[in-house]
Amino acid sequence: MQSLPSDICEAILAEGRIRRARAGASLFNQGDEANLCYILLSGEIRLLLLTPDGKRVIIDIIGPGMHLGFFVALTDKQYPISAETIEGSEFYVWDAAVIRGKILRTPQLTLNVLSSLTDRVICLQNKVQQLATERVEQRIAHSLLLLAQHMGKQQDEGILINMPLTHRDLAEMAGTNIYSVSRVLHKWEEKEIIVTGRRRILLRSPERLPCHK
Repeated sequence: MQSLPSDICEAILAEGRIRRARAGASLFNQGDEANLCYILLSGEIRLLLLTPDGKRVIIDIIGPGMHLGFFVALTDKQYPISAETIEGSEFYVWDAAVIRGKILRTPQLTLNVLSSLTDRVICLQNKVQQLATERVEQRIAHSLLLLAQHMGKQQDEGILINMPLTHRDLAEMAGTNIYSVSRVLHKWEEKEIIVTGRRRILLRSPERLPCHK
């Protein structure tokens, strides 16, 4: 709702409601009817694509302030991806039909939704390029840097990826398996590039990750 007049924001908020979900909850699945739109207030969400051979690929992980389903509301079609919570989360939720009407009557909201769609398409293009051209270590490094950019917290020792993060999450982001992730993270920890623990990762020397080479 960036750049929208306050009266329009208030009108949109008045037609939504707050909903909470536990960690690991599914907001919607790929192929479900797109009948709800969300803005994340707290927590983190995995955006997942299920490939034809049944493989899960994490397209992105989003945090507070990001929205879901708004551009799908324009088309009245199915969700093209799945979304599930990483930790307990809170959302503002609207019926898709309500958002569709607001979008059609509010040019600035339309521009905001199209801008978000463009960002998501670019993210997907980058993911496809990485999976097709990069080595496993590079893909894992890019995944960590993306998480650090969106969820990182600067500390004296480095950048803390401030969210619960499992080897499976990294494997699904990088298009690999948990054994490769474990091997690569162990090597980087021995080189003091990262510090792992408590399902979180501290990037001590992000400039030494192989994607910079």
